[in-house]
Amino acid sequence: MFKRRAFTLIELLVVIAIISILIGMLLPAVQKAREAASRMSCQNNLKQIGLAMHMYHNNFERLPPSRVYPIHVIVPPVQADNLVYEGGATWAVLILPHLEEENFYREWRPNFTYYEQGTITRYNVKGYFCPSRRTSKDGFSVSGDVPQIAPANYPHQPGGLSDYAAVLDPSGSDSASQVSVQVNNAVNGPFRMETGFRFADFTDGLTNTLLIGEKQVAKGNHGVGWTDCSTYNGNYARCWSRSASRSNPLTTNPTDTGWKFGSRHSGVVQFCLADGSVRALPETTDPILLERLTTRNDGQVISEY
Repeated sequence: MFKRRAFTLIELLVVIAIISILIGMLLPAVQKAREAASRMSCQNNLKQIGLAMHMYHNNFERLPPSRVYPIHVIVPPVQADNLVYEGGATWAVLILPHLEEENFYREWRPNFTYYEQGTITRYNVKGYFCPSRRTSKDGFSVSGDVPQIAPANYPHQPGGLSDYAAVLDPSGSDSASQVSVQVNNAVNGPFRMETGFRFADFTDGLTNTLLIGEKQVAKGNHGVGWTDCSTYNGNYARCWSRSASRSNPLTTNPTDTGWKFGSRHSGVVQFCLADGSVRALPETTDPILLERLTTRNDGQVISEY
């Protein structure tokens, strides 16, 4: 009777070595394919946000404002440092009906501030997350969602997050501490508070104006502080907006905690433009060009990008 010969130890080690080499060769390709799929998914998210912006414009003949005051709130006077402290819904709330999130939108009470909305603020919209960074199942804000003027023991109001931010006007101060000034006194940017702009106001051209982009969130800081607090909280411009300018270039540092645009994609940051298209801009894009792309009517000539 034929007796089958077993593997020798050397043969087994050779087989294991060959398998290890094959895995080592295939793994980078698998990771590359996975990132390509994640980047495409992120691109589609921005495309859907752009489409929602256009549908909003079709309904109201204007883009959504960056944020609005609650209906019952009398617009407060500007504080001594020019920061307004009351906030209601943001653009991320206002376009929800056009992202098939009608149920969530209906539960949002427009006559209440963000801090009075209750647990509804903890809802995460799947399309607001880039899979290269995180998913809608990764939790809510853990700090930062507290009124700027509040008692020391005022409770944090957890809220839904987002990997996308509105582009703010670079005119005036570029300091992150002055973001509310930029929102309140916007001159050339695509967004302003309370009343949105019409497409006719984009005299530089819809194809030459950035609208929404991937925001920088430092690794380990997800949901932490004012740079990644709830995207629904109109109290803080840092939560749902970013600036791109000479002093705020696209970041290449994954641990950067600045108020900038940035992504987890290799070498690029994706933006939705006012015409609804999506472009991937190199992280090394000239900051002067970025500044021109964030304005809608400065009359500057835009070179190829």
